[in-house]
Amino acid sequence: MNVLVLLVGLMAAAGLLWSCAPSLPTVPSSDLETIQFGSEMNNPWRPLNDGVMGGLSEGTVALNDSSMSWKGQTRLENNGGFASVRAPWGNTDLRTMDQVVIRCRGNGGPFKLTLETSQRWWMPYAYASFSPGEEWQDVVLDDFSWSQAQMGDLKSVTPSRELEDVLRVGLMKYDGTAQAFDLEVASIQFVPAGRP
Repeated sequence: MNVLVLLVGLMAAAGLLWSCAPSLPTVPSSDLETIQFGSEMNNPWRPLNDGVMGGLSEGTVALNDSSMSWKGQTRLENNGGFASVRAPWGNTDLRTMDQVVIRCRGNGGPFKLTLETSQRWWMPYAYASFSPGEEWQDVVLDDFSWSQAQMGDLKSVTPSRELEDVLRVGLMKYDGTAQAFDLEVASIQFVPAGRP
């Protein structure tokens, strides 16, 4: 009987502690201003290529001391043509985003920065294209569009209305060409409006 009373008391105390624990909110952009790549990343990005649909494109990721190196080859056989690298799923509020600054260098562009707002692969995602040079540079992106497979570009993105819940950030090589590519990224910074 005493054991039962003790168990009930412990369960009640655990319930009280659980109810007082804070919930995990969507991360506002002011808290997640920069994704810093490197060997110390807690949640490294992973490749996702057109092999999921029967394509033959390739892409591999390696983490260096202070950057991520993404290399591969897009191929058009079997209706393929894309390679990508993507962050783990999460929830990020980018409504206050005015621009994105990517510290990078590479060959074989153009590339796309993608912002997914659905876990359904056929739904549109926000993207902006960029073509870095071989030397380190800060690429500034401030014009995002919506895209959807087989439907082309749909419309411009208004972050304040449409990017409240970004589930995954990624980089993609998808431009209808079959070619080798190499992109090294040190950081991706989401810059809020009104910040220099």
